[in-house]
Amino acid sequence: MFRIAVCDDEAYFRDQEKKLIGQYMGKRGYDCQIDLYASGKDLLDKADAEFMYDILFLDISMEELDGLQTAERIRKLSETVCIVFVTAYITYALEGYKVGAVRYLLKEEGSLENSLKECMDTIMERLSKEEAVCEFEFQNGKKKLPADAIFYVESRLHKVLFYVRENGGKEYSRYDRLDEVEKELRQYGFCRVHQSFLVNMKHAKSVERYKVTLENGAEVSISKKYYKDVEKEYIKRQGEI
Repeated sequence: MFRIAVCDDEAYFRDQEKKLIGQYMGKRGYDCQIDLYASGKDLLDKADAEFMYDILFLDISMEELDGLQTAERIRKLSETVCIVFVTAYITYALEGYKVGAVRYLLKEEGSLENSLKECMDTIMERLSKEEAVCEFEFQNGKKKLPADAIFYVESRLHKVLFYVRENGGKEYSRYDRLDEVEKELRQYGFCRVHQSFLVNMKHAKSVERYKVTLENGAEVSISKKYYKDVEKEYIKRQGEI
């Protein structure tokens, strides 16, 4: 069963989203539980005890604790929950990359139903695939990481550094060669962009000469040797979104 939360301080939109999500899941035969919250505080009070949601629809403009602040705290509790912002304003879009937001949906009567359906198509395809989890021996011990939680890997002074979406951003290091790490991560959408960098192209926000900008705001250099291959991979992935 899929567990879904809708957090919005406007009762009308809470009910509307629950209705549309319920219709979507019912038509496709998915069993789900949809819980409603009127504020970020209410959601976090529940989450502090146990956070078990697969999908979170979150309003941005809420009093006391806004959606972005709520999402930042939720992301510390769960690296895998799919966060969708539902808002009347698109000006916050860049901030959403910091918490790995899947989509921004606008509160427009005429388009919300279609945009929510497209959003759910993307999410359910993602959730239907078993998430790849890799185990690495780091300097501070073994650690299991979802492949999608790794933004990029850097080779520096005989070490490789893993930059991970965890607690607002974390680094893990181990003694290894980037060539060996590339062999392990290539199958999960990682691309060599430089002699010293391996990037998870699922998190690529833009590619231009000669850098790739990631969803977390990091900018990674692309060497001339790899540029055409990186650009081709980026265009290919854009077509899949």
